[in-house]
Amino acid sequence: AMGPGAYIIIIQNMYGKSWKSKAKLLPALLIYNAGMSVNNTVAVFDAIFGRKNESLRTPKYGIINKDDDWKDKAYNLPFTQTTLLEIFFGVYGTIAIFISIFSNNPVFVPIIAIQTLGFFYIAYMSLSHTRFKRNKSSEKLKMTKKEKMASNVYKLSMVGILALIIFGGFMAINGYNSDIYPLDRIRGHFDGIIGSSDPDAIRAHLFAIQLDLEPMLEKLPETTETHSQIISKNPVWLFATESTNFIRIQNDVNTMLQSVENISTIPQDNSAYHTGMLDINNRADLLRQNIMDATPYMYVSIANVFSSVIWIAVIIGIFTALKRKRTQLKESDTIGV
Repeated sequence: AMGPGAYIIIIQNMYGKSWKSKAKLLPALLIYNAGMSVNNTVAVFDAIFGRKNESLRTPKYGIINKDDDWKDKAYNLPFTQTTLLEIFFGVYGTIAIFISIFSNNPVFVPIIAIQTLGFFYIAYMSLSHTRFKRNKSSEKLKMTKKEKMASNVYKLSMVGILALIIFGGFMAINGYNSDIYPLDRIRGHFDGIIGSSDPDAIRAHLFAIQLDLEPMLEKLPETTETHSQIISKNPVWLFATESTNFIRIQNDVNTMLQSVENISTIPQDNSAYHTGMLDINNRADLLRQNIMDATPYMYVSIANVFSSVIWIAVIIGIFTALKRKRTQLKESDTIGV
């Protein structure tokens, strides 16, 4: 948190009166540095394991003779796993931003957004430098059949990467809408119950909770006893407890609804009315906490895990295709085509 402030102090000392114009570049610098973290981390691990790699982000124009001109040189970079990681973390950061907003933790959005923008920017620069560029001289060389095939594979791979990003975003939004948003609505209704003492308003909230619980119960894995009776529907795969058992939560909601019906017949100036309202408010608060405990486990449901496996499989397939294209074009790149 003290980093940006320290940068500004250093800029003031270094540039004097012109420090404001230099400080304007600080946000862009922070985003760029965050985006480079993947590439720097890969470099650190390469150094630890003794893997020697050339600096692929530095253009190599192949200037050998004095009369060579860099403007006529075509230069392209290979598509590597580092770029895939940058795209992955960019999409992952986007999902994290939505989760922070919808889980009532917007304070984390600026921190995540800086890194996410950095990942997407560096990934964009990496992709733009992998374009296959022909020699710009007046003598245009005819592409061989193998080069045309490799170029087509590359173009299809770029379309696949774009489709992959769109697919990931769609699945994240669709998964949130079907699995997480109903829990957010239920939590909001419990907040409404806690803040109300009107039986009619509480009854409306409980009916809405029941409507949201019914479709969710159909998606949750079941636990049965010896007589094949369903005793639990829980989003927690391992070490599940009763606090996240949605059958128990549904039964508690039904009990609360019956209590509201009974309380509504009691005069409001009666002490029993206030005692009943306090009991309903306390139970609503406990159930709201149970819903909050269950929410993180809904992100790792069977459907979400299966979609993530498909997403990773597509990433591996696209990388394999691009790596094959790189091998096919290696000889052409060597002679400066």
